[in-house]
Amino acid sequence: SSDIARGAPAPDVDGGRVDAAPKCATAKGAPVPRGDSAAALDASGKLTLLFGGDTGNAPCAGSPSHVHVGDTWVFDRSCSVWIPIEGGANPSTRSRHVLVSDVAHNRAILFGGRRREAASGPYTALNDTWAFDFKAQAWTQLMTTGTPPSARSNAAAAIDTTGNRLVLFGGNASTDGLSFTPLDDTWSLDLDSLAWSAVKTAKKPPARLFHSLAIDSASQTAYVASGGDANAFTGPFLTDIWALDLRASAWTELMPTKALANGRINFGMSFDSVNKRLLAFGGHDDGAVGNTNEIWAFDIATVAWSRLPFGDKLQTPSKQTCVFAADFTKIDKASPERRSAFAFAPTADGAGFAVFFGKGDCGLIGDALGFDGALPGWTMLSASPVGLSCLRAQPNCTSLCN
Repeated sequence: SSDIARGAPAPDVDGGRVDAAPKCATAKGAPVPRGDSAAALDASGKLTLLFGGDTGNAPCAGSPSHVHVGDTWVFDRSCSVWIPIEGGANPSTRSRHVLVSDVAHNRAILFGGRRREAASGPYTALNDTWAFDFKAQAWTQLMTTGTPPSARSNAAAAIDTTGNRLVLFGGNASTDGLSFTPLDDTWSLDLDSLAWSAVKTAKKPPARLFHSLAIDSASQTAYVASGGDANAFTGPFLTDIWALDLRASAWTELMPTKALANGRINFGMSFDSVNKRLLAFGGHDDGAVGNTNEIWAFDIATVAWSRLPFGDKLQTPSKQTCVFAADFTKIDKASPERRSAFAFAPTADGAGFAVFFGKGDCGLIGDALGFDGALPGWTMLSASPVGLSCLRAQPNCTSLCN
């Protein structure tokens, strides 16, 4: 597994010589806490790109304000410092976009999302494609060929390193903040020719948004799990899982021998190539807790979901909207705050991942954490100044978010 989720990074050793500690940039602040952002790791796993998102907080039982941003930050794990990237051409402000690591080219690829300048009214859905070069620390808009996917937000994508392509599925075509128009199309972007092409299949998963996609490049299989349909405001959410044979362009619905406990939206998922399993973290599920910090694994060989020993558990159910006891959940102190709509960045082998920010029960969160499936366990990379439920922030509480 990559070092992103371990403790201090291992030194570089060359012929018995241990390199000196890295030269660290001077800290210049940190990103504002946000949800609906996206992140991607560089080839070394030590740098994380964070772009855009929504800094508007949602009041309890009320309509959220949306403040879309277009700032670019790089988190240097070796130094635990945020570096703002300023100047040059940049993608427009947006949230709910796709951002994935293209390790072979040491860059991140961004696609789509949505934006809105006014406080209300329709959104603008996007379908532009950009690349961030980690070495040059700069954005370039990619002049793709072919017909690109239609404009959308909340799509899901990953890189097939064997086929040298980005694979994208689904998303939301609606520009109305009060409704969803889920999509069920599959697309491929050749990472050398930059040509988009539709992946035509005999059957396909039901249309969805807020889902996740991960790829086993060794077998050239893409997996899509959970998410929401046109009723994603209220649920129930989807619990299915599908596999796409990228060589045969054929989707197959998998029938788990042990099911995922609850459908979920706005979660992160990676393919753990070391243990041949999918790892799904967090999101908002159908259960009584809502936002979750559970980790679920889907074993490819046994076709079964199982919960890893991480995450909070329901303890004192709520009896009234927006009224929660301080001990609403039994807190797992070895896990981060429960959250959804966070920035998620898998390591190159998928056995670990980094999690940044997101939407919690007590507002927007501003932390950075890494998970290592080999340990297994979490490492705090950067603590959150806000957004933590009461018992995580202090020992004596009267309610969940006081």
